[in-house]
Order: sequence, then structure tokens, then C-alpha cells
Amino acid sequence: MARQLNIRSDEAYKLAHRLAKKRGKSVTEVVTDALRAQDLPAKSAPEVSPEQAARTIRALLEASERSARAAKAGSTSDHSYLYDEHGLPK
Repeated sequence: MARQLNIRSDEAYKLAHRLAKKRGKSVTEVVTDALRAQDLPAKSAPEVSPEQAARTIRALLEASERSARAAKAGSTSDHSYLYDEHGLPK
């Protein structure tokens, strides 16, 4: 005898029945298909060659240097005056 799975959700019920009707399948089939799709291994990020990584790093360094040259004299990223001694906003 097959095991049962009970899901108490009006939304899940409506979605499962709507999909079953659209696809001409049983509710069990569409729910099983959806669960299988979620159980697939996550897609990993594409491999990056050392040359691509080096180009990206060079581009980031160049952008950083351009940004530093464009900064106004005396400007700083120090925002410590906004926080107390525990690092919480004042």
C-alpha cells in the first residue's frame, strides 16, 4: 500500500489541482514532479579561468583607482561618529 502525504493548505490544494488540470495529469503526478524538481542538485556557478579572474581583478583595481582619484580632498569613509562604543547606532 502506498504511503500518504497530507498537506493542509488551501493554496497548495488549489495550485496542485490547477496544475493537474492544465497538464492533464493527476494531482499526485504534479506534486511528485514539483518535489523532484526541487530535489535536483543546485546549479553551481560557472568555472572562471585564471585569465578571466585576472581581467576582473584588474578591472576592479582600475575602477578603485579612478574612484580614489575622483574623491574630494579630505573625504573619508569613517562613519564612527554615527555609532556608540558598542557599534550600535547613536
